[in-house]
Amino acid sequence: MLAPRWHKIIRDLLAFPTRTVLVILSIAVGVFAFGVILTARAVIGRELQRSFEAINPVSAIITTTTFDTDLAEAVERLPEVAVAEGRRVVPARIRIGPDRWEDALITVLPDDGIRRIGIVRPQAGEWPPRERAMLVERASLVRAGLAIGETVVVELPGIGERAMPVAGTIHDLSTPLAVLTAQTFIYMTEDTLRWLGGPTGYNQLHLIVNGDRRDVTKIRAMASVVEQLLERSGHPVIQTYVPPPMQHSAEALLPVITVLMFIVGVLALVASSFLSINTISAILNQQTRQLGIMAAIGAGPKTLATMYMTTAALFGLLALVLAVPAGLLASQGLAGFLAGQLNIDLPWPVWSGEILLLQIVAGIAVPVLTALWPIRSALRRPVRELLSGETAPPPPPVVITLLTRILGRFLRRPTLLALRNAFRQRARLLRTLLALALGGSVLITVMTQRTSLFATLEASLAGLNYDLEVQLAHSYRIERIAPLIASLPAVTRIESTLRAPAFPVRPDGTDGEELALRALPADTDFFHPRLAEGRWLAGPGVREVVFSTNIRSKEPYLRIGDWVTLSIEGRESQWRLVGLIEVFTPPTMPAQAYVDISAFTDEQGGVGRTDTVRVATIGHDPASHAAAAAAIEQQLTAYGIDLRLIRTMSEERRILEERFNLATGAISIMALIIGTVGALGLTGTLSINVLERTREIGILRAIGASDDAIRELVVTEGLTIALLAWVGGVILSIPMSYALAYNFGMALLNIPLIWVYSFPAIWMWLGVVILFALVSSVLPARAATRIAVREALAYE
Repeated sequence: MLAPRWHKIIRDLLAFPTRTVLVILSIAVGVFAFGVILTARAVIGRELQRSFEAINPVSAIITTTTFDTDLAEAVERLPEVAVAEGRRVVPARIRIGPDRWEDALITVLPDDGIRRIGIVRPQAGEWPPRERAMLVERASLVRAGLAIGETVVVELPGIGERAMPVAGTIHDLSTPLAVLTAQTFIYMTEDTLRWLGGPTGYNQLHLIVNGDRRDVTKIRAMASVVEQLLERSGHPVIQTYVPPPMQHSAEALLPVITVLMFIVGVLALVASSFLSINTISAILNQQTRQLGIMAAIGAGPKTLATMYMTTAALFGLLALVLAVPAGLLASQGLAGFLAGQLNIDLPWPVWSGEILLLQIVAGIAVPVLTALWPIRSALRRPVRELLSGETAPPPPPVVITLLTRILGRFLRRPTLLALRNAFRQRARLLRTLLALALGGSVLITVMTQRTSLFATLEASLAGLNYDLEVQLAHSYRIERIAPLIASLPAVTRIESTLRAPAFPVRPDGTDGEELALRALPADTDFFHPRLAEGRWLAGPGVREVVFSTNIRSKEPYLRIGDWVTLSIEGRESQWRLVGLIEVFTPPTMPAQAYVDISAFTDEQGGVGRTDTVRVATIGHDPASHAAAAAAIEQQLTAYGIDLRLIRTMSEERRILEERFNLATGAISIMALIIGTVGALGLTGTLSINVLERTREIGILRAIGASDDAIRELVVTEGLTIALLAWVGGVILSIPMSYALAYNFGMALLNIPLIWVYSFPAIWMWLGVVILFALVSSVLPARAATRIAVREALAYE
């Protein structure tokens, strides 16, 4: 047989089912959001690391002249090397539409498809690929809009093109993220590459260090030994690349996203706890006389506190019954979305034992802990005061009283009463406003983030005063290329430049990460970047270099004014660093370097030659760009000029927008979750207010108030709270969106975003919060109009 106190606890839960359901839902949504976000965060971090380690990632990559298997075996016999494997990589382009070409990278697979370093796994279709067919990395297949069985045209620069079928897909986690590179990764056998007209043999040596694979010093020492062997064998080293040891390139982008997810998850839990406080406070207010009676007959403060804390714990347990199963399913969805963007596979089911335990603890502890303050406040009151049943709240603030007097001439009495009622329980009002305003501030922040991203994109593109970039397969005399392009009707201006791979030589003599070097006129009219530090190139013939800001994360020792040694096509030369520019590119992508073309050709040769032509056209829309690109390709092909690729600004914009969708998609989901918590909080607050004013409503009904007047009373109170939350959300969003724009930009683009506050988001939030208020008022208003006068007057 249950003890009397358990009968009371159960009766309290069942006496007001609407209130009980609301508080359970509110806690459940908070615990659900907390669990989903933290589970996705933990699982993605864990599985990305596990999946990457499973492919046996490379320690160092050395690019050299063509070599054979014998040299790779000789390298593997070195004591510093655990595994050495030859690889052939060839740049190409593929046609994925009538007039649309895309950059591609061909990797040659062994005939059996098995690699020891950077292991690839078949996904669909044929394995290994048959001759004269290719495989496509699965993320590239989706991004390029290709399908298995489809025939595409593959072109090797300067050699020719052939139609080939897509025979299947593979999973290659060693490639950069497709959404960041805008490059299609394709795979074929050596015989197929030879059929395309490509070279044979290897041009890259992939190495795994013998020993601690996370020791970058040991890896660099191994690479140095291998370089010496290659040089002695007559194979000059073109490039040595040492990636962050045992770390996927996406791991550099995860911290800001995971920290943001953690903050939003905690905020959702905190917001849901406010309704728990409101509910326990309402129960204690309603049962003030009962508390006095129980205290008078011998119930001590500890007994009473335990009873009400048990009620709060039961709210949490019931919420967990809803939150845990729903959270496990939603975690699969959110983690699956992020995993798809990161190109990793997840196990089923997606879960984390530590997060599940934390979720259970939070589901019980949060309502119990938040109930301590109202329980303590109630039990500190004298028994005589409790027996009197006095629970009248303090009068509204003086400002509200004066405001209602001023507006009394213009507003109906129910509206004035609702305005006063909204401020009667000021602590409850504040908690409700915080929960609702948090949702609004996150919504406005998300939209401001998107606006800021596009503003930064536009500012970046505004410095590019050209519409197309024509990349040639190799360099040509400018006097041969320039007239062919400039004579086309759609072209207004052109500028000839040169590009080359380059590597900063570090103080210890090792090569840094590859740079995308561009030699262009110092007084160019086609490129006006935003300077982050220092200045632009001084003039023709001056040996100066300007880097993009993501060089800071790759070569942190560099300072403005330093002389930098660059290894360009195997030749080292000195350049003074004079500036850093803001370029819209992730930190994981190669840093960009700009030098004067005269100084470059004086050092490297190639005076009067170009391999990249920037083109300004009459039209600036996607259709004009596509037409101009087709005309240029047709013209150059007719005159025997070998093309590498034509990039249009429209295509660059589309690629960048794809990156934005990844960045803002997850944040939008989080904003929706917090908004839901806030809406439930508003519904709960209105329901509690109606319940506490049952006798007041009965008096109004007794003196003739109609159902419409009672309904107006509740709805107006909800709208008042909503409008206050609207103001609070707007105020909170200003510092929140500014901080996010700075940190998000630095993490994903290595430059702070240009903060542009989204004013349309303010009006959207106003519409959303009014809708929340109207929907949240439905149940309380319905309950208020159904209160019988006799029962209301007898209510205690």
